[in-house]
Amino acid sequence: MIELFRNWDQSLEQYIYLHRFKGADNFLAWATENATFISFALLFLLVIAYFFNKKQIYLYAALNAAVINGITALITGAIKISIERPRPYEVNDLIQTPLINSGGFSFPSGHTTEVFALLFTVWFLLRNKFWTAVFLIWALLIAYSRMAFGVHYPVDILGGIIVSGITVYIWMKYEPLKRWFKQLNA
Repeated sequence: MIELFRNWDQSLEQYIYLHRFKGADNFLAWATENATFISFALLFLLVIAYFFNKKQIYLYAALNAAVINGITALITGAIKISIERPRPYEVNDLIQTPLINSGGFSFPSGHTTEVFALLFTVWFLLRNKFWTAVFLIWALLIAYSRMAFGVHYPVDILGGIIVSGITVYIWMKYEPLKRWFKQLNA
């Protein structure tokens, strides 16, 4: 059963890589290479939105997203080291050396974990269609780009989404910054 699942995962990754829209390679490479910078730029836009709208929830969402992002990075790194899954281009001859920089192990996708942690945090705290749509498009773009360039399997992407979802859920259940944030703004 595990072998069947592994074959499916590898076959789907190969299909995505071979059938990607190559005309978008430059844009996707730019986006995925700058994912962290752009993610934090989006958080900075939330801070700017706070100053224009005077709604503390924007500042609160940006602060929580930044902290959660650090936590998910640690969790993702620990999982990668413990599982040691090679990247698709390292084991599949049909996938050429990727057009983007990548290193380390494949599971789970750190880029995907990062962008989905931001998405889930913004969705959970803001419940704003505009901001949720912006972060959702960003998250899907990055997740797709990681597979399109042969640096992650679909299961790596799913693993990143699950890690970020569980982390955000647990963090929001306890909201450890809530009391501190209220004291700061009192």
